[in-house]
Amino acid sequence: MLRSQHVATQANIALLSAADNDDYSYVEQNFQPESLQTWGKRGSVINVEMRRYRESVLAGLVEDGYTIIDADDASDDESGAVIESVKAASEQLYTAECQAIADSDELSQTELKKLQDKRAKTKTERHQQRKAELSRRYEIDVIPDLVEKDDDGWYPQLRMHYYLTLGREFLTTRDAKRAASQLELGENSIWKPDFNKGQLLPAVLLLENLNLLQFLTPDVQLRGSDEKMVQFKALAVTHRHVIKNYLNVSISEKLTPIAIAQKLLAKIDLKLDYVGRLGKRENRECVYQFVAPDDQRDLIFGQWLNRDEALNRESVSLINNIEFPTQVTGTISDDIPQTLNQVESPATQAWKGLKLKMRLGLDSAGRFYQQLVSQLGEAVGIADGEPYWNAYLGQWQVWVNFGSGCTSVVCDWLFAV
Repeated sequence: MLRSQHVATQANIALLSAADNDDYSYVEQNFQPESLQTWGKRGSVINVEMRRYRESVLAGLVEDGYTIIDADDASDDESGAVIESVKAASEQLYTAECQAIADSDELSQTELKKLQDKRAKTKTERHQQRKAELSRRYEIDVIPDLVEKDDDGWYPQLRMHYYLTLGREFLTTRDAKRAASQLELGENSIWKPDFNKGQLLPAVLLLENLNLLQFLTPDVQLRGSDEKMVQFKALAVTHRHVIKNYLNVSISEKLTPIAIAQKLLAKIDLKLDYVGRLGKRENRECVYQFVAPDDQRDLIFGQWLNRDEALNRESVSLINNIEFPTQVTGTISDDIPQTLNQVESPATQAWKGLKLKMRLGLDSAGRFYQQLVSQLGEAVGIADGEPYWNAYLGQWQVWVNFGSGCTSVVCDWLFAV
């Protein structure tokens, strides 16, 4: 456990340094080594107990003073009735709890902060706090189904999907901010487990290198014998130790390519649906395909994207709200890199400063830009980097500075001037 934390810390710092183009060599990694040793020993005990879960739970109950009754001592009908009764009561109580949270009053940011700082809370106040936190986390209306999904760990899965797709360009900033906050609180020292847990860049890069998004094309049938599936399994098995360390997913040679894909897709709460066994009688195979879920994640991603773009504009406005000099005067090259370089390359420097004209038809560019175009017939901005491929939307985008701040726009709307 300790070795995996040391390796993960080194990798996280190296990746963050490259992506953020900053020097993190000053970070003190040997913070409270005795505490880290205790953490590792206790974690190992917990892992062993998880492997022998039934025995550990029964031993803990006996230690707490409970009397354990062997199920064999009761009739099957009696024990079955008790189990069903307990399940029904549990589901009824939980449903009422989720509904109560969804029906709670809305809180302002000030009211939420006061409630979070309050120690003794009534049941109503706990419901209000939970609803306010969920509302700010997902930025959509809180309904009972959302409460249940969050309890099941939906947020980390959704966050991973967002930064793997629509929010990819904001990932480095997000990880850098978390690292800076931890370094400030720790006076340039980090507690390795917390630092590693807060960094998403390695996991996202790993899923990108595995090309997990290739399975998210609707109406495309997938078989375990497909060449791309065989290659995917070989790549996953080769890097199974890295996958276990960063994604906590166990991969083995015994698993089929589809099974491996399902395990990794579960990290972003997606799956491949079973279609059936197709093919000739003597050579039938299980066939799967992706069906996009109807779970409001697109709406949530849109809200998160608006939030991150607004924060980025504020940051740009505060740090460097000046017009870039024109460095490139030629036409846009057709040979656009298919990955976003976090460390600025010569190509990025060449793109920066290129004047671009945005044409009509900006249905999703925002009210300000629509008004600008309606008044002037066109909007002229200055590129703030090279184009990048947004896999979730399936289109090229580029950051453009319009004087009041930067926004990401589709490259199809642009041409050099």
